[in-house]
Amino acid sequence: MSIPVDRENLIHTIEEFGTSAYFITSSADDYPHVTHSSFEISEDSLFIKLGKRSSKNAEQNSRISILWPPSESGGYNLIVDGTVVRTDSEKWRVQFESAILHRPVKSSVPRTDDGCDSDCKPV
Repeated sequence: MSIPVDRENLIHTIEEFGTSAYFITSSADDYPHVTHSSFEISEDSLFIKLGKRSSKNAEQNSRISILWPPSESGGYNLIVDGTVVRTDSEKWRVQFESAILHRPVKSSVPRTDDGCDSDCKPV
């Protein structure tokens, strides 16, 4: 199940989930690195301070993902994919490419024709 939400609503959705999430980078050899990070929202943009390993990964591969877990059992995760661009020595700006609200489907719901067994909403 997909319900599109335009990019103008993404910052509002992030505000609902909070400014703390899991930030995922990949090294040059595609090894993932996950950190729990806090973000700043300013002028409809998301900013993050990265540590040494995340910064090194972002310099080599700017593609990132961010995961906000659900606030209640059975709720949606927010998953954002995009890139990051350094704005100064510590801060990076997230450039959004796509986002979805995602949760596993309950076992009582049959699989769809395409084999999907989750309940996703593109943002």
